[in-house]
Amino acid sequence: MNIFQFTDVEDNDKEYKYKILVYPNITFLKDLEKDSYVVVLGNIIRELNKIRDDLFFTIISPSHINSLDFDNTEQIIAPQISYPNSMRMAFPYKEVFAGLKWKENDYDIVYSHLPEHTGNLKNLLYNSTNISPAIIGYTHWTEFKEITNYEYQVGLAYNIVGLLQMSKCGINTQAQKDLVLKNAKEYFNDDVVSKLDKILEPHYLGWEIPKYDKQTTDKKIVVYNHRPHTYKNYPWFLEQMDKLWKQRKDFEVWVPLAEGREREYITNEKFDRVGYFSKLSSCLVGVCCRQKYEGWAISATDGMSVGVPYLFSDDGSYHELADDAGIYYEDGKQFLEKLNTILDDEEVREEYSKKSLKRFEESKWDRAINQFNNMINETTDGLSMLKEDTESYKKVVDFIHKKKSVTRKQILEHLGWGVRISFSGYRNRLRNEPTIKFTKNRYEVR
Repeated sequence: MNIFQFTDVEDNDKEYKYKILVYPNITFLKDLEKDSYVVVLGNIIRELNKIRDDLFFTIISPSHINSLDFDNTEQIIAPQISYPNSMRMAFPYKEVFAGLKWKENDYDIVYSHLPEHTGNLKNLLYNSTNISPAIIGYTHWTEFKEITNYEYQVGLAYNIVGLLQMSKCGINTQAQKDLVLKNAKEYFNDDVVSKLDKILEPHYLGWEIPKYDKQTTDKKIVVYNHRPHTYKNYPWFLEQMDKLWKQRKDFEVWVPLAEGREREYITNEKFDRVGYFSKLSSCLVGVCCRQKYEGWAISATDGMSVGVPYLFSDDGSYHELADDAGIYYEDGKQFLEKLNTILDDEEVREEYSKKSLKRFEESKWDRAINQFNNMINETTDGLSMLKEDTESYKKVVDFIHKKKSVTRKQILEHLGWGVRISFSGYRNRLRNEPTIKFTKNRYEVR
C-alpha cells in the first residue's frame, strides 16, 4: 500500500501558470480540520481563487484533508509529527521525495509553513531533483526562550536558519517579528539579523466569515477558546476564574479544547465548525491572556466575528489584532474588574459587541488576502530564467510544438536530462512563449 497519493480534481486542459508546493505545520493531528494551519491555508487558497485563476497548489498532508479540496489543489500524503519539540527534527524525506514525482511535476514556488524544515526541503529539491523553485513561507510559531522550559533549546536557531532560506516570509504580527529579531541577535551577527529583517513581513490573518445560527441563553458564558496550555497562560486564567467563582457563581466558562472539566464552572462541549460558531454567538465575553510569543489569536477573531467582546492582555500583538475593539487589562485586578463590568453591564457589553463586528468587517479575508497575493506576485516576478534562447531551449520549444502536448517527463527523456541540469530556468522562459501554455502537468500548444 502506498503511503502517498494524489487527489486529482481539476480539468487537465486548464491553464496554470504557476505551481506552488505547500509544506505544512500541523499541530493538531487528532482533528486536522480544526488545525490552525489548515484553517489559514484553506482561507488563503479560497480568497486567492477569487482574484486569480493561474495557481495550482500541491499540498503535503499527513492524511487527506477535505477542507483543502479545491479545483486547483492536490494532496500528497506524507507522515507528520505534531509534537512541537519533535516536529522540527522529523522531516519525512523519503515519503516527500516519492510523493513529489519530480520527473512528472514542476514546482515554481515552495510555500513553507514550517521554517525548521525549509532547509531540508530545499536540499531535497535542489540536490535530488532538477527543480529549483523560489521559496517563501509563513511562520506560525517560534520557540522563544521566554515561553519554553526545554533544557536544551534548538528550535529558535532552526527556525531562523529556515527563514534565511526564503526570499519572503509572513509572520503573525509586527510585535512577533520584533521578538524574532531580538532573539536572533543571540545567535547571529548584525548582517544576518538585517537580512532576516528584510525577509520577515507581517501578514495579518484574515477573519473568517462564519456560518452559524445565532444563539441566545440566560447563562453568563465566558469563553476561553484557545488551547488550554501553559504557553497560552491557561493556569493564570484558571487562577483568576477561581477568584471570580468565590465572588459569584452565576457564570460558566466554556473551554471547547479542554479534554476534561478541571473546575465545576467549566464546560467543554465539542461541535463541528457551524456548531462552534453558533455556541460562540451565545457567549457574553471572551478572554485572551498574556502571551509571550506575540502571535495572532484566530480564536479571538472567531469570537469577535460573531459579536463577542474580548478581554485582552495589554500586549502589542493584541492591539494589532483588535485595535480599539479590544478591552485591555494590565494585571489580575484589572482583569477581574473589567470582566465583572462586562458580565453585569449590558450597555457596555453591547458597545464592545458592535466594535467587534465593526473590526470583523474591516478585517475579512477579502482584504487581508492582498498581502499574500503581493508576496506571490513579487516572487513570480523574480523567478530566474534563461537569459537567451540556447540550442537546448530551442530543442524544448520545437519538441513541444511538434508533439502539441507533452509532459515534463517526456521533455527530460527527449533531451536525456537528469538531476544535474536544472529545468526551472527553461520552464520560466517557456512561460513567455505566446504559443505555449502550462496545464497542471503538461506543456501544450495553444
